[in-house]
Amino acid sequence: MTFTHPDIVRIELQTPFPVGSVNAYLMLSDDARVLVDCGPNYDPAREALQTSLASHGLQPEDITALVLTHGHVDHVGLASLFQSRGVPVYALQGVQTWLTPGGEWDHYRAAFFESLYTSMGVPRDLIARAKRDLFLLQKWNDRSVVDVELVPGQTLPWFPMYEVLHVPGHAQAALALWNRETGDILTGDQLLPHVSSNALIEPTLDATEGRAATRTQSLIQYRANLQALARMELATAYPGHGDPFQEPRDLIRRRLADQERRQSQFYELVAKAPNSTAFDIAVKFFPRHLNQLSLIMSETLGFLDWLEADGKIAAFETHEGVIRWRSTQ
Repeated sequence: MTFTHPDIVRIELQTPFPVGSVNAYLMLSDDARVLVDCGPNYDPAREALQTSLASHGLQPEDITALVLTHGHVDHVGLASLFQSRGVPVYALQGVQTWLTPGGEWDHYRAAFFESLYTSMGVPRDLIARAKRDLFLLQKWNDRSVVDVELVPGQTLPWFPMYEVLHVPGHAQAALALWNRETGDILTGDQLLPHVSSNALIEPTLDATEGRAATRTQSLIQYRANLQALARMELATAYPGHGDPFQEPRDLIRRRLADQERRQSQFYELVAKAPNSTAFDIAVKFFPRHLNQLSLIMSETLGFLDWLEADGKIAAFETHEGVIRWRSTQ
């Protein structure tokens, strides 16, 4: 059987979030119509998505499959619009835990972050606000399920020139779709043209309860994946936010260099204020962003974990159960 390269149509969707718009991509050939991501369950996004599909003569039920790059609400909230019409949902293992708003996995994550933030010196009122924000995000999600779990290294059934890559960092269960023949790549949020993706801390999913889960070393993972992508043949990148762009390897090198500079800045903060908590350091680095606690704590912990892995700093626990950091150099 002969397979043709699909046309890739960008569909820009409005969101209610500070990130601004999000992209969905329609992969079109004579034989298949695959949608990659679908936006939040938000009326302007729903209307724009259906209008764009209609401009190609399509209704939601005409989509061959919906592929989710990762489980964040701005990418998955409208999945049920398609699933309720018989469209199968494809994603990596772990994405399912993001698709049941208000369910057990939301409570698992809330318990994890309460325990983590407490150990990192975050004030109780900010922890309570962060937990509320976690559940409020799911306002723009609707319940759906993953019908088919994709496996890294496999190719898309409809477009076998596209390989599924596992790219943990911004999210743990995150994929990119790489065209092995042309070098084109749908990156999800792993590589964005205008901002550096936040490597978000997540709990591991294997604990008996959220408060017992360990945290992922997301920035270290993110850097490893960027380095792997930089060694690949890449052409046009289709990101989860922003315009498609050329020469993604050049951007990857800039992102890695920026991270190395920022690592030095975080080291200086630890060296100048030994015995600081991660929250102390986050406040110094991001003094105007306390309303984005999950983002600044993920960024801070990511760099602290990296510095510790490099042997430049060490963590120790006080008798109150709070983690503090000091330089080893």
